[in-house]
Amino acid sequence: MTPPNSASNQAVTGRYRPTPDEIKGLISRAAGHPLGTEFLLKGALDAVAATFGAHAFVVDAARDQLRTAEGAAESPPTIGSARS
Repeated sequence: MTPPNSASNQAVTGRYRPTPDEIKGLISRAAGHPLGTEFLLKGALDAVAATFGAHAFVVDAARDQLRTAEGAAESPPTIGSARS
């Protein structure tokens, strides 16, 4: 199987695909940065990419991952779940 970011895969698909390590690394750098993950989520795409030295596609993927994690943490109770 061809790795997702190999030169041959990019030539075939024509699209850069961020790896999980790139996404985790960006989130980690943002968490330790004075502007924090709020800037990663809401800052202008080009400013965030430049600040963290990341490709814009990595920024988008990190935003998606953070939003998904936030949504899971804030999800309402499901039908049939116990309430107190």
